[in-house]
Parts: sequence; C-alpha cells; structure tokens
Amino acid sequence: MLQASLSSILNQNKLTEDNFVDWKKNLLIVLSFEKHKYVLEKECPPVPKENAPTAESMAFDNWVNSNEIACCYMMARMNSILQKKHEGYLNARDIMHNVEDMFGGQSVLV
Repeated sequence: MLQASLSSILNQNKLTEDNFVDWKKNLLIVLSFEKHKYVLEKECPPVPKENAPTAESMAFDNWVNSNEIACCYMMARMNSILQKKHEGYLNARDIMHNVEDMFGGQSVLV
C-alpha cells in the first residue's frame, strides 16, 4: 500500500521545462524506497558468462530489472516531447545525465 502511495507522487509532477528539481526529488524518493536508485549511480555489471557464479548472475539480473523499472518511471513521468527525445536510451543513468544536461541551469538541491 505504501509503495503505491509513494509512486503516486510521480503522478503529480510530470517533467516539463520548469519543474526538473521537483521531478528529480520525487523520482529519487520512489527509486530509493523501491531499492532501484543504484542504477542511476552504478553502471551495469558485465554480462555474466555461462558458468558464472550465481551471485554474479543475480547481480546482473537485478541491475537489469531495476534499470527497466527506473526507465519506466522516468519515461512515464515526462511530457511527450521529452519521451520522444529519450525513447532510444537503454538505461536510466543515461536518461538522467541527459535530462540533467538539458535542465542543469535549474538549482538542484538533491
């Protein structure tokens, strides 16, 4: 129930040209709570080899899953122009870097 309540804060702030700070703050709250924020900070681990230890495979699979969730949250909470611009991006970290570059002039307190 709390998870649904937290993700609903993203519905209140669809990213536009002038609300980046609030959008990012709310996104980070949700991703932190759901334990997906690390994909914005860490690169994807290498694809595990066929005989890789289970921990290595799990780390890769977890990162891929968390990245997909983070990308969905980010894309769903952008206006259609920004969605179109980012539709070819494969990971949340790259989307965030690009959005930060676009709106970097806004004061970021997060």
